[in-house]
Parts: sequence; C-alpha cells; structure tokens
Amino acid sequence: MELAEQITMLDHIVFRSIPYEEFLGQGWMKVDKTERTPYIMKTSQHFNDMSNLVASQIMAHTDVGSRANSIEKWLAVADICRCLNNYNGVLEITSALNRSPIYRLKKTWAKVCKQTKALMDRLQKTVSTEGRFKNLRETLKNCNPPCVPYLGMYLTDLAFIEEGTPNFTEEGLVNFSKMRMISHIIREIRQFQQSPYRIEHQPKVTQFLLDKTLVMDEDTLYDLSLKIEPRVLPG
Repeated sequence: MELAEQITMLDHIVFRSIPYEEFLGQGWMKVDKTERTPYIMKTSQHFNDMSNLVASQIMAHTDVGSRANSIEKWLAVADICRCLNNYNGVLEITSALNRSPIYRLKKTWAKVCKQTKALMDRLQKTVSTEGRFKNLRETLKNCNPPCVPYLGMYLTDLAFIEEGTPNFTEEGLVNFSKMRMISHIIREIRQFQQSPYRIEHQPKVTQFLLDKTLVMDEDTLYDLSLKIEPRVLPG
C-alpha cells in the first residue's frame, strides 16, 4: 500500500509539473527535445527509472521462490495503483515485467500463482496500446480525478493530429478544427494535472524508490537473467 501510494505521489508530481506549452509543436520528437520539452523528457525518464527499479528488485532475488513472490508483490502494488487511478504506475510495473530479462524466466513464472497471472492480464488489458489505447480511454472517461494518466497516450494523439491535419485550410485560413482538437487534449491533461492527491509523503519509501544505486542497466539485467536460467539449447 505504501509503495503504491508513494509511486502515485511521485508520478503525479512529475506529471503535474509539465507546462502546457510543451504539448505544442511536438517538441518531444525533435533533436533538441531536452531543451524544448524538459518536463516531458523528465516524465519519461522517471517512467523508465521506476520500471528499471521494479525489474532490478525482482532480479535481485537469487532464489526462484522469492523471485516469484517479488513478482506477486509488485503486481499487488500495480493493482493498488490502479485503484488510485494511477495508470502510469500500472504501466511502469507491467512494462518492467514484460522486459525480456524477466519475461523469459519460465521457472520463475511457473511459481507465480494463477490469480496473480490473471491480475496481470487484467491490468495489461486496461493499459494496452491496442486500438490506440481504447480501454485506457474508456477507463479515464469514467474516472474521478485525482488520476495519473499515461502521458505517452496523449503524446501519440497530439503527434497524430499535428501530422495528419494541416495548420491552414485550402482557403489559407487557420484550421480551427485542428486547434480545437489539440486544445481538447490539453484541457483533459490539465484537468488531471490540477486535481491533487491527498497522500502523505513517506520519505523513507520515496528515498528507496528514487535510489539510483538499486537500479541495474539492461545488460546487467540480461546477464543476470541468463545466469539464473541459462538458455536451453534445442536438440
């Protein structure tokens, strides 16, 4: 519960800090994105850091049983994030579990209980990219803020509108329907940015969540994964 709450609090702080100007003009896709959209880049960096932490925490267990327990624990955390309307947190955790160093551990997954696997399927359905995040949109429509949506969904939408719709009509007039579509998305983001969570800060927990020394890089994770469960050669 504490982990889920503090993850949600941190996720919302990072999400809330993005100024609306950064959502205009697809700055996050440009070469100088760090200068143009520092807060969007910070948000995606935070997402990756959280995801890496979860993966590293699971891989730090040398014993197959405790590794399976760790997967079950993190999925329970993801489910509480869902209850807190933190869909970004759900994705941070499920994407960690889907990374190849963890995903390939057949013996570990064999020890994860059926209910947890069913829970994982449910969570993944909610935040799936399928049909341009169809399920997540539906969920957000019916959700009462506070909420942390997944920023990537909105960035995809904005890019889609920017690229697919001209700025001017054939008559050379400003394309207002394009402006309306963009402002509609930004308004939705702002609505979620402005509803604060009432979560008490637990410094010990956030210190752990933000501790970079606990995080392994992708290569280390993969090497460790191969050590834990070596590749089975066919034949």
